[in-house]
Amino acid sequence: MNPSAASTDIRRDLVALLPRLRRFARTLTGDATVADALVREVCARVILKSHHWKGECRLESWVFNQIRIGWNEEPRKRNRQEAHAKQNAEGADDAGYASKVFLGMPDGLASTLLLVDVEGFDYSEAASILGVSPELLSSRLCAARLALASQPPGLAERRA
Repeated sequence: MNPSAASTDIRRDLVALLPRLRRFARTLTGDATVADALVREVCARVILKSHHWKGECRLESWVFNQIRIGWNEEPRKRNRQEAHAKQNAEGADDAGYASKVFLGMPDGLASTLLLVDVEGFDYSEAASILGVSPELLSSRLCAARLALASQPPGLAERRA
């Protein structure tokens, strides 16, 4: 396969992954606007650096990992974006109760739950994406499930 065909394939595959990447970025950022910006930046970087992906793992695992790395590498920029997001959030509250509960989980729990229970990654792959050991991932997953289970029983009705 020539380099331009590989680039085209990655672009096509990225388009298919966008909703999943956005959900994952939202668990990291807690804000839709910041998550969208993170996904845009990482997708552009992935396209430019697609030659680094050698096919050793699934493309989606590599891109999810790039999202996490992108989020962890830009704290100063993130602080500016979070301040901007807080100003916007004060004006309008459009997130539902379930989203608030999910995104309000302690750091790392929402991402863990999303990768394993929603996206269907196995424990070792999800641990690799998050850059943690499988044991820590299991612990976080248990804590996330307990946090959701401790919510009031009317959660499902409030979402509708």
